[in-house]
Amino acid sequence: MRKYFFLTSLALALIIPSFALAADKPVTGCSPQYAAITDSAKVIFEGTGDLDITVITDPLCWHCRLGHKLLNEYPKLYGKVRMVFFPRTQFIGSDMAAWILEDAAGTDSLKDKVDFAYKHLRQPTTEDITEARMVVLSQFLVFFPEMLEGTSMEELYLRLQNDHEAHVLETARLCEEAGLAGTPVLFAGKVVLVGYGAGPWIKALEEKQACD
Repeated sequence: MRKYFFLTSLALALIIPSFALAADKPVTGCSPQYAAITDSAKVIFEGTGDLDITVITDPLCWHCRLGHKLLNEYPKLYGKVRMVFFPRTQFIGSDMAAWILEDAAGTDSLKDKVDFAYKHLRQPTTEDITEARMVVLSQFLVFFPEMLEGTSMEELYLRLQNDHEAHVLETARLCEEAGLAGTPVLFAGKVVLVGYGAGPWIKALEEKQACD
């Protein structure tokens, strides 16, 4: 029993961010370190419900894609969705997808591009970061050729990088500083869910524990 208690305590210490253990108040999705992440979001779309939520995500992460699929199926359970990109090193080239989606923020093409990224985008097989980004960009260009109007693929790559790389790196830094180690993460008002599970996600959305 003592060995089991030690292992359990160790697991909790590894999983729970240090600020959560030291905090006077329970850490929720409304806590300052998480609110800062939410405020950093550029990509926002809306459901038909009331609860505003934040999803920390990587377009090439399989469980993130399952989360996106669930949100598409239950739009009545949420209001605004703020997407914060946290590209993971194992999904090389996913930062290009984040740049493209942030570039589309506020445009009529945003939701179509988000859905394309989470339904159809394929993982590059190269280990070269520049080549991987080009592979991701080329896939978007097949479905959204208007992105190339008045420019070349190389020029578009550089513009996206110049306009959005710094911001995506900043959101990743905020996630790391908040103790988040992976994707997806759902802030459903006060509820924070690390990882994906259809049941827990639906339950959190239905509870509507909005921030005060």
